Amino acid sequence: MASDTAATVGDVPAQDDRRAAGRATVIQRYAGVFVLLGLIALFTALEPDKFPTYNNIVGILGNSAILGILAVGLLAPLAAGVFDISIGGAMTLAVVAITFLFQTTGGSFPVPLAILVVLIGAIGVGLINSWLVVKQGIDPFIATIGTGSVMVGMSQLLANGTTISEGIPTTFTDFGRWDLGRIPVGVFILVALCAFAWYVLQYTPFGRHLYATGASREATRLTGIRTTRVLQIAFVCSTVGAAIAGIVFAARLGSGPPGIGQGFLIGAYSVAFLGSTIIRPGRFNVGGLVVALLIISIGVNGLQISGLPFWVVETFQGGALLVAVLLGRRRPGA
Repeated sequence: MASDTAATVGDVPAQDDRRAAGRATVIQRYAGVFVLLGLIALFTALEPDKFPTYNNIVGILGNSAILGILAVGLLAPLAAGVFDISIGGAMTLAVVAITFLFQTTGGSFPVPLAILVVLIGAIGVGLINSWLVVKQGIDPFIATIGTGSVMVGMSQLLANGTTISEGIPTTFTDFGRWDLGRIPVGVFILVALCAFAWYVLQYTPFGRHLYATGASREATRLTGIRTTRVLQIAFVCSTVGAAIAGIVFAARLGSGPPGIGQGFLIGAYSVAFLGSTIIRPGRFNVGGLVVALLIISIGVNGLQISGLPFWVVETFQGGALLVAVLLGRRRPGA
């Protein structure tokens, strides 16, 4: 009887520890959501006449769409355990290439065909990246820095160092500037891509193969999974995502400035890595990415309308990336 009592009493701390571990896990998973709500409350209190307005909310969504599209495409290689630094160059080349096609034909190049040509080119770039990494054994960081730089150089060549602005058809810009309730088309494209990526990562064998490859490529290969094919598709996903971001950007702007994509690179990685610490800590996931995107977009917007200068954007994004990496070093439940 005494031993039973002792066992019962002894179980209480263990049960408390399990409950505490459960609470810690919930806090870790949704800390980003609490940060997002805190930012909204903070900037609403500081700028009640500017921040919580419909125009500002629409502006935040519109400004974050391109960055979000770029980051969603980046999920695939990161989940597979590789970096793709070429996305900035791929986005730049997409912006310049599609406007170049219009300019050289006096605006007569069919818009759907131009979009198709750019997307096919992006698939080709993804295949080149995977060939360099998988077949040639080049470190993905080095390989994609190289291909990204080549694409930036090609963009400068096509644009001749200037912004392409002539011959852009109105059907193309009408597509880029279409909105519903003043919410731009880029936001709807982002939502569609997020839904597709979420489904693939959560409910398909390919999503499981991506995560398994990222956890241990060799062990996954030994189970019979074709990790070469997984990495190939992952690199194609990131470059196609970058091309879509570039197409939407060019259509919205109505011109093709060379070098524009490099400015989105740090932001995309900040969103992806910060997102990997939210909802499903330690795993790149769509839900966390959306929360991270809103944290960065709202943070930058709130700081700007509070009167801080232009350099706050890169500073905030770089700080978010450092915080995400530091948080990622901590294991859930640790």
